[in-house]
Amino acid sequence: MSEPKRILVIEDDSRVAGYLSRLLRMLGYHADVCDNGADGLQKAHDPSYELIISDLNMPGEPSQMDLIRRLREVRPKCPLVVISGYPSQDRLESCREIGVTEFLTKPFEVSFIKNILDNMFANKQAADSAEGTMSEGEK
Repeated sequence: MSEPKRILVIEDDSRVAGYLSRLLRMLGYHADVCDNGADGLQKAHDPSYELIISDLNMPGEPSQMDLIRRLREVRPKCPLVVISGYPSQDRLESCREIGVTEFLTKPFEVSFIKNILDNMFANKQAADSAEGTMSEGEK
């Protein structure tokens, strides 16, 4: 039996972090939670995380868009989901420009999260398979 996929959750609200952690475990994933951007950014260096979920409005440094940019720099190919309770159109656009894969708006529903995870991991598996089948000259 294979190990569950590892997901990093960066969320300062303990209720939301606990909810996401329980939900991810229920769906068969392993979730590690960081309650600040600095710890989340440090953990994001670990290549065993196959998905990062981060709140956009984190306190401390790095925060907000700076945290998202730095996460993308550290893990450019890792799927990145951003959570926000109050997403503005400008912020959503900025996130898309730097490669955010998907958004979760608080409050969010279980089925929506499950669909996002299923789609992300299916897309990642397809991309990994396509990359693995390319000849050395195509890479």
